Amino acid sequence: MKKKNLIFYFAIFTSLSINAGSNPKWMKKARQAQVSVITYDDKGDMHESQGVFVDDKGSVITEFDVMKGATKATIVDFAGKEHEVTSICGANSMYNMVKLQLQLEPKEKIVFLEQASTEAQENEIVYILPNVRADKSVPASMDTIKQNNKFKEQYNYYTLSHLANERQSYSPVLNEKGLLLGLVQQPATDGKNSFVIDSHFGSDMRITAIDAGNTDLKAININKDLPQKEEDASSFIFLTGTQDTAAYLGYVDKFIKQFPQSAQGYMMKAEMLVDKGDYETAEKTYNDALAQDSVKKDEIHFSWSKKIYNLNLTPSYQTYNDWNLEKALSEAESAYSVNPLPLYQNQQGSCLYALKRYGEAYEKYYAVTKTNLRSPELFIYAAQCKQMAQAPIEEVLALQDSAVNCFTKPYPQSAANILLIRGTTLGQAGKYREAVADYNEYEHLMGAQLTSNFYYEREQMEIKCRMYPAALNDIERAIRLSPNEPVLYAELAALNYRVNQIDDAIAAAQQAIRLDEKFPDAYRIIGVCLNQQGKTAEAKKHLQKAVELGDTIAQGILDKIK
Repeated sequence: MKKKNLIFYFAIFTSLSINAGSNPKWMKKARQAQVSVITYDDKGDMHESQGVFVDDKGSVITEFDVMKGATKATIVDFAGKEHEVTSICGANSMYNMVKLQLQLEPKEKIVFLEQASTEAQENEIVYILPNVRADKSVPASMDTIKQNNKFKEQYNYYTLSHLANERQSYSPVLNEKGLLLGLVQQPATDGKNSFVIDSHFGSDMRITAIDAGNTDLKAININKDLPQKEEDASSFIFLTGTQDTAAYLGYVDKFIKQFPQSAQGYMMKAEMLVDKGDYETAEKTYNDALAQDSVKKDEIHFSWSKKIYNLNLTPSYQTYNDWNLEKALSEAESAYSVNPLPLYQNQQGSCLYALKRYGEAYEKYYAVTKTNLRSPELFIYAAQCKQMAQAPIEEVLALQDSAVNCFTKPYPQSAANILLIRGTTLGQAGKYREAVADYNEYEHLMGAQLTSNFYYEREQMEIKCRMYPAALNDIERAIRLSPNEPVLYAELAALNYRVNQIDDAIAAAQQAIRLDEKFPDAYRIIGVCLNQQGKTAEAKKHLQKAVELGDTIAQGILDKIK
């Protein structure tokens, strides 16, 4: 009997609290923290919900559903003042929550709800604020916590004892002290109790570098907040990509504002503007960066040098102001004067090479080979400078040897191109067997990636050092890779003639003619082979055909036969 009476009196007490309309003393201030959230999608359609300020910096938490697909969002505070949403600080579709950031005016004060530091207990009384658009006289609703389930280990997901009014979806839920517990979420199934998702989950949201690929964030077409650490913010921008130029530049401007003494932001902005062809604004950005006291000016000069250098290597580039190779060199020199890094010396070498000042370029490249940037590529660049300056081939080979010596046997695949370059130079120097050895190493490293041109080039080297069986094998490999190339059949024919395989030579030349009936070399080879066999009349016929097709060599052979 006593237990039944207690339940009866509790029901009367609760009913009186609700019906009396007497609000807690903190109610008026709490309602001032409520906001309307108005969004617009790419079709211009408007959507509306509500949310709440959770700090004095302009942070709002609201529901994901209203933000999905939004291209613009506006917050209307309880006093009717509009605020533009400047960025998204976090989003989670599973728990239907988004954290927004507003642009506040200087010294603007925000009324926000302080969040509870302790979780609510079962049967604890809580207060649900009316919808933000409800009249100020509308009282809060009272309910009790029926159950609490944890998610992500530290956050609370409460079940209320009743189903909240539909207009109270995403209304703030407070404890008896007026501290924010969370926001109302309606059940997916009719007739079930409402839930409260922990407000701390929303206020704790932060953008991280890996969020560049977050599909929930991508579903909201409004710029996102940047991570708080410079390195993470830079990575986020890089991972987001440059496909959406406007969004990229928006992030970069935010980066510059957030990290004003970092050269990285200015460089990202200027480099993008150069790529867009907006050289004037890019130049201003570089100069603005150089005007900053704490910015690493060497990095700015280096970035500027690289962009101008690359522009001048582009055939379609129309020179802007003084943005020529001399300017690129000057910026590289300025970078080196501020901070003598080998990287900047290497850039000077590239500019000097492009200016055809090969001797000076060589000096820069070779100097860098004596630093921590020493690499096989640097020796190759230095060797190329020597070649262009028409230095003795021995000097070129010495540098290429140094490039190869940067590796140890067995050679890694990264050594393949270096070996091929040296092999070509060895062939030019008449060192054919050494050249073939480098080509063999290249073949071993490249495997199935080899082309018919490679086998043709090695075959030429093998002929010059009388490695005829290997040469025949290589030209046949070349043909297998390019079976419709008449030049290769003509080469096979000439090689067969050289080793006195006359019938095979004629057959190969005939195949060349089948592929190109106006190929004079093939007729000449057949004529020479037939003459070798004593078939003079037929030989003359083929040689005459070669002459008619413009082969001057055939005419000399024909004259001798007569």
